[in-house]
Parts: sequence; structure tokens; C-alpha cells
Amino acid sequence: MNQAYATAPEMEVLVFRTNLRFKKDLLQVAPALEGAPGLHKWTVDREDADKVLRIETRNPDPSPIIERIQSCGYLCEELPD
Repeated sequence: MNQAYATAPEMEVLVFRTNLRFKKDLLQVAPALEGAPGLHKWTVDREDADKVLRIETRNPDPSPIIERIQSCGYLCEELPD
């Protein structure tokens, strides 16, 4: 007997340039990011010149992340591969 099993989509890593400099900035965007569909984990490298935001997600579309960060008043643009 053959059974088909649904497998979860693999995680994608999206990388963005931001202006998230301080801990208070992270606290402001955290609620917006926590509600993003498919988001598994996020980190910000505040030591990097681009204040790099890395998102592990099942949703490969960067638009919702950019919109969420920008709605909090911060810069967010996807970095090329």
C-alpha cells in the first residue's frame, strides 16, 4: 500500500539590511515579527554595518517582513544572495 505523506516545506533564510541599532529597536519590532506567518526564528547582527536581520521561515516571500519592519518605522531592504 502506498501512502503519501505531507512534508513541511523546508526553511528558507532571508537576509535584510536594517537600521535596528539598539535593544529598544528590537523590542519595538519583536511583536510585528512574532506574528509573521511561517517565521521560525529571527536574529539581528547589530555589530554589522548593515544591521543584518536574518529570518528563518517557511515563507520565501520577503515582502511581509519588509512591510512589518517598515510599519514600525525602520528601514528594511532585502540583501542580494
